[in-house]
Amino acid sequence: MAFLAWHFRNPEALFLLLLIPLFVVHHLRSLKRQKVTIKFPALALARKAQSSWMLRLRRWLPALRWIAFAFFIVALARPQSRQKMEQTSTEGVDIMLALDVSGTMDFLDMLGGVEQAKLGVMSADKMFRSGEYKQYSRLGYAKKVIETFIEKRADDRMGLTVFASGAFTQCPLTTDHGVLVELLRGVNDSTLGEGRGTAIGDGLMDALIRLRDTKAKSKIVVLLTDGANNSGSIQPQMAAEVAKALGIKVYTIGVGKKNGSFLWFQQNPFTGELGWSEVAIPPDGGIDEPLLKNIAKMTGGQFYTAKNPKELEEIYNNIDKLEKTEIESWSYARYTEEFYPLLLLGALFLLLELVLMNTRFVRVP
Repeated sequence: MAFLAWHFRNPEALFLLLLIPLFVVHHLRSLKRQKVTIKFPALALARKAQSSWMLRLRRWLPALRWIAFAFFIVALARPQSRQKMEQTSTEGVDIMLALDVSGTMDFLDMLGGVEQAKLGVMSADKMFRSGEYKQYSRLGYAKKVIETFIEKRADDRMGLTVFASGAFTQCPLTTDHGVLVELLRGVNDSTLGEGRGTAIGDGLMDALIRLRDTKAKSKIVVLLTDGANNSGSIQPQMAAEVAKALGIKVYTIGVGKKNGSFLWFQQNPFTGELGWSEVAIPPDGGIDEPLLKNIAKMTGGQFYTAKNPKELEEIYNNIDKLEKTEIESWSYARYTEEFYPLLLLGALFLLLELVLMNTRFVRVP
């Protein structure tokens, strides 16, 4: 039991405080029954005598005894002060984010109906020249969702690999997520030159190299792409075998439509001005689902597809739930006895009552 900053070792002793009201009631009844007689030769003078404040105060001197009694009872309950110590340790997850930045990641096929209508009334020429359209692209939406994912993983080390026709570590593993987010925001389709290829194997291997020698118990790669492997020097199957041997789990995400059309720019042959048009997704475009499924299956991860920003957000939320950081915490408390001052106060009140009863408030028979 705790009272303010105290912890009572024997709280049951506090029930004795209920006796004090009984003492008060008994004292009041005693005062009513009390009759004092005194032999005095001059009755007329005795009748003029009035009750003084000294006499009224003397009747309540037992209150000092009750206060002393209360202090003794609280001391009997053994109040203790508690100094609580807590220690927390985290067993973080090392995560490498492998992000496709090839040219097709600029496709505008993840727009909702409202967003596409909104974009359609804007100046295509102005949007293209400023590059503002890229925030509505596959890469633009992916960067926003990944940034939110990074912010949720405060206890983990995270890094970023980007790949197109080749692969590059944009940010090594770090706990400085502010730097990681800034580097992520700066990524675009020109980060690796023209970016006309998709080297999934190279991108995965680059992420694995960063995770190979870390001491974390859990290591994962979250690989996001919108195409099939058509570039690079390392086959994705080989990279997946390396991941399996290292015990690194790979989650694969395919974004964008595999067929259909997307909003894109078309140049007016007479004015040279850009406008909007619907463009068919190339027949050889779209994600290689069998490949991504196989990589995830071999390494113990999962494969996902996202055709719009909401689906992509749900995917990263699901990965966040599957790969929870283990947090171990323990606490202990040190107690110090605090009843000594209470015993001293109780003794002082008793002594005060005895002194007053035998000096200032002495009773003469």
